[in-house]
Amino acid sequence: MRIVFWASGHIAEYTVKLDMLKKLPHDVEVMGFADNDKAKWGKDIGGYTILSPSQVKELNVDSIIILSDDHFAEIYNMLVNWLHIAPTKIKRRVHLLKLMLINKYSNTDDREIQEILKYWENHEIGIYNQYVQRGNEINDVYWDSIENMPYIIFEDKRMYFPYNYNRFAELDGGKKVYKDLMCEQQPTSPHLYIKGDIKIDAGDVIVDAGVCEGNFVLRYVEKASKVYLIEGDRKWFRPLEKTFEKFKDKVILCKCFLGRGDTERHTCLDSIVKGRLDFLKMDIEGSEVDALIGGRQTLMNNDVKCSICSYHRINDEHAIADILRAYGYKTSHSDGYMVFWPDKDIWSCPELRRGIVYGVK
Repeated sequence: MRIVFWASGHIAEYTVKLDMLKKLPHDVEVMGFADNDKAKWGKDIGGYTILSPSQVKELNVDSIIILSDDHFAEIYNMLVNWLHIAPTKIKRRVHLLKLMLINKYSNTDDREIQEILKYWENHEIGIYNQYVQRGNEINDVYWDSIENMPYIIFEDKRMYFPYNYNRFAELDGGKKVYKDLMCEQQPTSPHLYIKGDIKIDAGDVIVDAGVCEGNFVLRYVEKASKVYLIEGDRKWFRPLEKTFEKFKDKVILCKCFLGRGDTERHTCLDSIVKGRLDFLKMDIEGSEVDALIGGRQTLMNNDVKCSICSYHRINDEHAIADILRAYGYKTSHSDGYMVFWPDKDIWSCPELRRGIVYGVK
């Protein structure tokens, strides 16, 4: 397989510096890097020549990997319309990660990983790969002119979003919709919060750390006796207040980030929860380990059903499980694996990661 990387700036230098090309399968031959800037043609990046567009066309490579996500559309159009490169040959940067993962796990005995590798034979890499099916769920977006905020109807309740929220899809005619709101919680998902004994019972006290729009806990707010919403991103403060307004007698919104102690912008679980806790969900962008350390007393003094995200950082699965076991919990993990390419460290240490670590006493 002959490939060319398109880009010769800092992303290309970063790719070479981290030895990513040494992690490719043996049947992959890197023909060089390409760039539109003629001043760079013929120069060298880590032993690879910077090619001109015409040289790339003459090579008839199997794949061209565009390393720049920001300029992908621009480069893609140039390759297709000016160089007449077949669209199927043009790949995004994550294709490089796919090749590195194929090489790393080529001899694995793990059945789940073997299934992913089989899936990749005919599909591009995804964060959830074959485990999540998209496109079946569509929620209409409405506008609350009084609050100057959009909302959808979810679980027969209004779920609000920031006024400048930019992740809505647009149908023909300009109608805005929210697609696949609950795709992460499909039964086959490696990001599944509720599984087996890890469930919410009537009367439970819940902590939802990393609430975002609140779609997880909004399903259970009516059966819970008390809910702590922990969210540090300011853009969600007012939408969450509106979404949970009619439940304010039992919902506490904590406008902070969770950590191992109390600072100006962070607080710890032990400072928030006074007394009972029955269910803990954490999805806090890689701060889960610190947050668990900051919840030692709460977790040791209660029988908490824990659902903790473990995919944000390298080795978090093991660190989270070790902490929970030290607190007296039995641990397990979600089925399947995720590929969390937004973590910059995954490019130097490519790996498949478990999505959730569960804990129960």
